[in-house]
Amino acid sequence: MGPQKDKEIQWRKWILGGLIALLVIVALQNSQRVTFEVLFASFDAPMIVMLLVFALLGALIGWAAPVLIRHRRTERAVRGGAVDAKEIERKK
Repeated sequence: MGPQKDKEIQWRKWILGGLIALLVIVALQNSQRVTFEVLFASFDAPMIVMLLVFALLGALIGWAAPVLIRHRRTERAVRGGAVDAKEIERKK
């Protein structure tokens, strides 16, 4: 057998796993019912559900914002005629 290669530690997976575990712990500790009011709507649900819904909403916004910004930047470059859009994407 040849020498073993050092395995890289995948920090992103560890951090993500830790954050998910922390979210689950906090959510499980907050099981009382709460009322959430926004504009004319009112929702009554366990806090665990509210925490998970808003955590998912935050993750969706955190994923979508960079995608939309990148798309907007590419569109501006194409409209300006300065550079080819594929070339911009290749540089990133």
